[in-house]
Amino acid sequence: MSRITIVRTGFPWPISAVAEAVSGFLFGCLCGMSDADKKMWKRLWTQIKRMDAGEIFTVEFIFQRNPKFHRKMFALFQVGFDAWEPDRKHKTHKGKPVEKNFERFRSDITILAGYYDQVFDLKGRMKLEAKSISFAKMVQDEFEQLYSAVIDVLLREVCTKYAGREELDSVVEQILNFDR
Repeated sequence: MSRITIVRTGFPWPISAVAEAVSGFLFGCLCGMSDADKKMWKRLWTQIKRMDAGEIFTVEFIFQRNPKFHRKMFALFQVGFDAWEPDRKHKTHKGKPVEKNFERFRSDITILAGYYDQVFDLKGRMKLEAKSISFAKMVQDEFEQLYSAVIDVLLREVCTKYAGREELDSVVEQILNFDR
């Protein structure tokens, strides 16, 4: 997600003919996808026109990532998760079975790939939290770098029987083609 803080300067608003041309240009080039988006876009433009010098507002927006690549990342995580067998001595804790968990696995792999935030828990201990890979939190370039780092981690830690990146990536592609 990107955030821009905009300040209305003292530069004079253009005369109405120029303002109409600017408005026509903006609405001709940019448009909302849905009716609600179109309504919001017009509301934003109206708000901009009403601003006084020195007024400030912030706009947040999301650049869409490639959804096919997002699915590819989850297929990669799934291949790793399916191949992973925890080396555990205790299969129960306080009488309840301990099972492997996809979300925990995905988080651990993301952290091992170097994509984490350092946080403190209630007892003041430092913990690592995996960075969010949601569309709003990670841009495409960073997501592609994470994908590459995740392949490296999986080949080193979990998928040790694969010959290399190409073979693992091929398995992921086969899964994606099968799902169609």
